[in-house]
Amino acid sequence: MAKEAIEVQEGDVIDYTLTADVVVGEVVPLGTSMIGVAVTAGKTGEVIGLKIENVFEINATTADAIDIGELVYFNTTTRAITETSVDNVRAGRAMSAKGAAVAGTVMVKINAA
Repeated sequence: MAKEAIEVQEGDVIDYTLTADVVVGEVVPLGTSMIGVAVTAGKTGEVIGLKIENVFEINATTADAIDIGELVYFNTTTRAITETSVDNVRAGRAMSAKGAAVAGTVMVKINAA
């Protein structure tokens, strides 16, 4: 019987072919249900590593009040974390809180269920 699965990567960093130029630390949407964070810079068409696990500090929408443990999303237009799911990419779970009408960042465990 042939193997049904062959390990190709450990999984915390994946290879990704860029559809746009990125810099280190830039959030890259992966479809509508997950994000990655660029571990190297790259140009369109190049293959880079994207971190798809761990906790990252990411800019958050000023208007939103975000609670620890809340499911959060990445707005590709404002390039910020939001609690609004409509038209945004699922980012993970908030690991820190931020008050409403306060500029700042939120710690996000990316791609956490």
